[in-house]
Amino acid sequence: MDFPRTRRKKIEISLIPLIDVSMFLLIFFMVAGTVEKFDLVPIDPPVSRNGNMMDEGHIEVLLGTHDEVILDDEIVTIEDMQKTLAGLLADNPSKVVTVKADAVVPANRMIEVMDAIKAAGGHHLSVLTQSVAKVDKK
Repeated sequence: MDFPRTRRKKIEISLIPLIDVSMFLLIFFMVAGTVEKFDLVPIDPPVSRNGNMMDEGHIEVLLGTHDEVILDDEIVTIEDMQKTLAGLLADNPSKVVTVKADAVVPANRMIEVMDAIKAAGGHHLSVLTQSVAKVDKK
């Protein structure tokens, strides 16, 4: 007696659902994730009652609470900062130099840095502060 054999359906694995899921995850993480630039040292700027909102500038100098001076994400001395700034400002002396200093940095340290920026050829200086409204929200 010869019984006919039933043939199993051939199972095909489709990659289309896998591609759909991977594209969905890619788009989700691109939209949900935000890329934010952060400072190397935490800076809490001083409070200002009035002032104008300016462009953050093309060159950024950070002054930390432990007398560190950071230019282009590198810790430098004031003399090295002055030499580097002179090179950066040689091409375009109208660039804005933004100084971000912590609120507890002594005023004479700020004056030293601002004098070094002026000696390097910087004519446009911006000092970052936070408004009173932002401080009240904290």
